[in-house]
Amino acid sequence: MKIFILSCGVFEPELNKILEEINNEKIFTEDIQVKYLPFGLHTSLNKLKHEIVSNLNSIKADKIILLYGSKCHYEFYKFLKDFPNLISFEESNCIELISNNKERGDKDLYITPGWVLKFDELNKFINAVDMYDIRQQYGQYDNVIICDTKVCEFTDEMIFDLFEKIQVPIEIQDSNINIFKSKIIDAINKAINN
Repeated sequence: MKIFILSCGVFEPELNKILEEINNEKIFTEDIQVKYLPFGLHTSLNKLKHEIVSNLNSIKADKIILLYGSKCHYEFYKFLKDFPNLISFEESNCIELISNNKERGDKDLYITPGWVLKFDELNKFINAVDMYDIRQQYGQYDNVIICDTKVCEFTDEMIFDLFEKIQVPIEIQDSNINIFKSKIIDAINKAINN
Protein backbone atom coordinates (compact mmCIF):
# COMPACT_ATOMS: atom_id res chain seq x y z
CA MET A 1 0.00 0.00 0.00
CA LYS A 2 1.23 3.46 -0.91
CA ILE A 3 0.37 6.32 1.45
CA PHE A 4 1.11 9.91 0.54
CA ILE A 5 1.19 12.82 2.99
CA LEU A 6 0.48 16.21 1.43
CA SER A 7 1.52 18.71 4.06
CA CYS A 8 1.79 22.39 4.77
CA GLY A 9 5.48 23.28 4.96
CA VAL A 10 5.04 24.49 8.54
CA PHE A 11 5.04 20.85 9.68
CA GLU A 12 8.31 19.94 7.96
CA PRO A 13 10.60 19.99 11.04
CA GLU A 14 8.25 17.87 13.17
CA LEU A 15 7.00 15.54 10.46
CA ASN A 16 10.50 14.70 9.22
CA LYS A 17 11.54 13.78 12.75
CA ILE A 18 8.37 11.77 13.41
CA LEU A 19 8.58 9.83 10.15
CA GLU A 20 12.22 9.02 10.87
CA GLU A 21 11.22 7.69 14.31
CA ILE A 22 8.32 5.70 12.82
CA ASN A 23 10.69 4.20 10.27
CA ASN A 24 13.35 3.37 12.90
CA GLU A 25 10.72 1.85 15.19
CA LYS A 26 9.32 -0.15 12.24
CA ILE A 27 5.75 0.80 13.16
CA PHE A 28 4.58 0.55 9.52
CA THR A 29 5.80 -1.37 6.50
CA GLU A 30 3.79 0.70 4.02
CA ASP A 31 5.45 3.03 1.54
CA ILE A 32 4.91 6.53 2.96
CA GLN A 33 5.86 9.52 0.83
CA VAL A 34 5.63 13.21 1.67
CA LYS A 35 5.34 16.45 -0.24
CA TYR A 36 5.48 19.84 1.49
CA LEU A 37 3.59 22.75 0.02
CA PRO A 38 4.93 26.25 0.70
CA PHE A 39 4.18 27.66 4.12
CA GLY A 40 1.99 30.71 3.76
CA LEU A 41 -0.44 29.46 1.10
CA HIS A 42 -3.23 29.95 3.65
CA THR A 43 -2.82 33.72 3.25
CA SER A 44 -4.36 33.39 -0.24
CA LEU A 45 -7.29 31.01 -0.15
CA ASN A 46 -7.43 30.76 -3.94
CA LYS A 47 -3.75 29.75 -4.10
CA LEU A 48 -4.22 27.28 -1.26
CA LYS A 49 -7.21 25.63 -2.95
CA HIS A 50 -5.45 25.51 -6.33
CA GLU A 51 -2.25 23.99 -4.91
CA ILE A 52 -4.05 21.38 -2.83
CA VAL A 53 -6.48 20.32 -5.58
CA SER A 54 -3.84 20.19 -8.31
CA ASN A 55 -1.55 18.14 -6.07
CA LEU A 56 -4.34 15.79 -4.99
CA ASN A 57 -5.22 15.25 -8.65
CA SER A 58 -1.64 14.34 -9.54
CA ILE A 59 -0.76 12.11 -6.58
CA LYS A 60 -0.82 8.39 -7.33
CA ALA A 61 -1.42 6.68 -3.98
CA ASP A 62 -3.89 4.35 -2.31
CA LYS A 63 -4.53 6.88 0.45
CA ILE A 64 -3.59 10.52 0.89
CA ILE A 65 -3.23 12.22 4.26
CA LEU A 66 -3.83 15.97 4.01
CA LEU A 67 -1.82 17.59 6.79
CA TYR A 68 -3.60 20.92 7.20
CA GLY A 69 -5.88 22.23 9.91
CA SER A 70 -9.58 21.87 9.17
CA LYS A 71 -9.98 25.66 9.18
CA CYS A 72 -7.00 26.55 6.99
CA HIS A 73 -9.57 26.96 4.21
CA TYR A 74 -13.23 27.66 4.91
CA GLU A 75 -14.33 25.54 1.93
CA PHE A 76 -12.31 22.38 2.62
CA TYR A 77 -15.58 20.52 3.21
CA LYS A 78 -16.67 21.43 -0.35
CA PHE A 79 -13.69 20.76 -2.53
CA LEU A 80 -12.18 17.86 -0.58
CA LYS A 81 -15.35 15.75 -0.84
CA ASP A 82 -14.28 14.79 -4.37
CA PHE A 83 -11.34 12.81 -2.99
CA PRO A 84 -12.66 9.63 -1.31
CA ASN A 85 -9.17 8.31 -0.58
CA LEU A 86 -8.35 11.34 1.59
CA ILE A 87 -7.66 11.35 5.34
CA SER A 88 -7.87 14.77 7.01
CA PHE A 89 -7.74 16.19 10.52
CA GLU A 90 -10.42 17.74 12.75
CA GLU A 91 -8.03 20.12 14.52
CA SER A 92 -8.44 23.71 13.33
CA ASN A 93 -4.82 24.65 12.67
CA CYS A 94 -1.16 23.76 13.07
CA ILE A 95 -1.05 24.77 16.73
CA GLU A 96 -3.91 22.43 17.66
CA LEU A 97 -2.32 19.63 15.63
CA ILE A 98 1.10 20.05 17.21
CA SER A 99 0.22 20.94 20.78
CA ASN A 100 -3.49 20.27 21.43
CA ASN A 101 -3.58 23.86 22.68
CA LYS A 102 -7.12 25.12 22.06
CA GLU A 103 -7.32 27.57 24.95
CA ARG A 104 -5.37 30.63 23.96
CA GLY A 105 -5.67 34.25 24.88
CA ASP A 106 -6.93 36.61 22.18
CA LYS A 107 -3.76 38.65 22.41
CA ASP A 108 -1.35 35.71 22.25
CA LEU A 109 -0.11 34.28 18.96
CA TYR A 110 1.05 30.69 19.29
CA ILE A 111 3.46 29.51 16.63
CA THR A 112 5.43 26.35 15.89
CA PRO A 113 9.15 25.95 15.16
CA GLY A 114 8.22 25.82 11.47
CA TRP A 115 6.87 29.40 11.75
CA VAL A 116 10.21 30.56 13.10
CA LEU A 117 12.29 28.65 10.57
CA LYS A 118 10.10 29.67 7.62
CA PHE A 119 9.09 33.16 8.75
CA ASP A 120 10.53 34.86 5.67
CA GLU A 121 8.75 32.35 3.40
CA LEU A 122 5.45 33.26 5.06
CA ASN A 123 6.02 36.97 4.51
CA LYS A 124 6.44 36.44 0.77
CA PHE A 125 2.81 35.26 0.74
CA ILE A 126 1.36 38.08 2.82
CA ASN A 127 2.89 40.57 0.39
CA ALA A 128 4.62 42.49 3.15
CA VAL A 129 6.15 45.59 1.60
CA ASP A 130 8.68 46.31 4.32
CA MET A 131 9.45 45.74 8.01
CA TYR A 132 6.79 48.24 9.06
CA ASP A 133 4.19 46.26 7.14
CA ILE A 134 5.32 43.03 8.83
CA ARG A 135 5.22 44.69 12.26
CA GLN A 136 1.70 45.95 11.58
CA GLN A 137 0.59 42.37 10.83
CA TYR A 138 1.81 41.22 14.27
CA GLY A 139 1.17 44.40 16.25
CA GLN A 140 -2.25 43.19 17.39
CA TYR A 141 -0.59 40.61 19.68
CA ASP A 142 0.82 41.13 23.17
CA ASN A 143 2.95 37.98 23.01
CA VAL A 144 4.22 35.45 20.51
CA ILE A 145 4.59 32.03 22.09
CA ILE A 146 6.70 29.39 20.37
CA CYS A 147 5.52 25.84 21.09
CA ASP A 148 8.95 24.23 21.31
CA THR A 149 8.78 20.64 20.09
CA LYS A 150 12.58 20.28 20.39
CA VAL A 151 13.08 19.69 16.65
CA CYS A 152 15.54 22.55 16.47
CA GLU A 153 17.53 24.65 18.88
CA PHE A 154 16.33 28.21 19.30
CA THR A 155 19.39 30.39 19.65
CA ASP A 156 19.32 33.87 21.12
CA GLU A 157 20.17 35.13 17.64
CA MET A 158 17.11 33.44 16.10
CA ILE A 159 14.78 34.85 18.76
CA PHE A 160 16.31 38.33 18.49
CA ASP A 161 16.01 38.20 14.68
CA LEU A 162 12.32 37.28 14.93
CA PHE A 163 11.74 39.99 17.55
CA GLU A 164 13.43 42.57 15.31
CA LYS A 165 10.99 41.66 12.54
CA ILE A 166 7.75 41.63 14.55
CA GLN A 167 8.50 43.82 17.61
CA VAL A 168 6.34 41.63 19.88
CA PRO A 169 7.68 39.91 23.03
CA ILE A 170 8.51 36.24 22.41
CA GLU A 171 8.18 33.37 24.88
CA ILE A 172 9.14 29.74 24.44
CA GLN A 173 6.95 27.00 25.94
CA ASP A 174 7.75 23.30 25.85
CA SER A 175 5.44 21.21 23.71
CA ASN A 176 5.49 17.42 23.63
CA ILE A 177 6.11 16.25 20.06
CA ASN A 178 4.52 12.89 20.94
CA ILE A 179 1.09 14.56 20.80
CA PHE A 180 1.67 15.26 17.11
CA LYS A 181 3.31 11.87 16.56
CA SER A 182 0.24 10.04 17.89
CA LYS A 183 -1.99 12.03 15.50
CA ILE A 184 0.20 11.11 12.54
CA ILE A 185 0.24 7.43 13.58
CA ASP A 186 -3.57 7.50 13.94
CA ALA A 187 -3.91 9.04 10.46
CA ILE A 188 -1.63 6.38 8.93
CA ASN A 189 -3.61 3.66 10.71
CA LYS A 190 -6.84 5.13 9.29
CA ALA A 191 -5.31 5.12 5.83
CA ILE A 192 -4.31 1.47 6.19
CA ASN A 193 -7.55 0.23 7.74
CA ASN A 194 -10.20 2.20 5.82
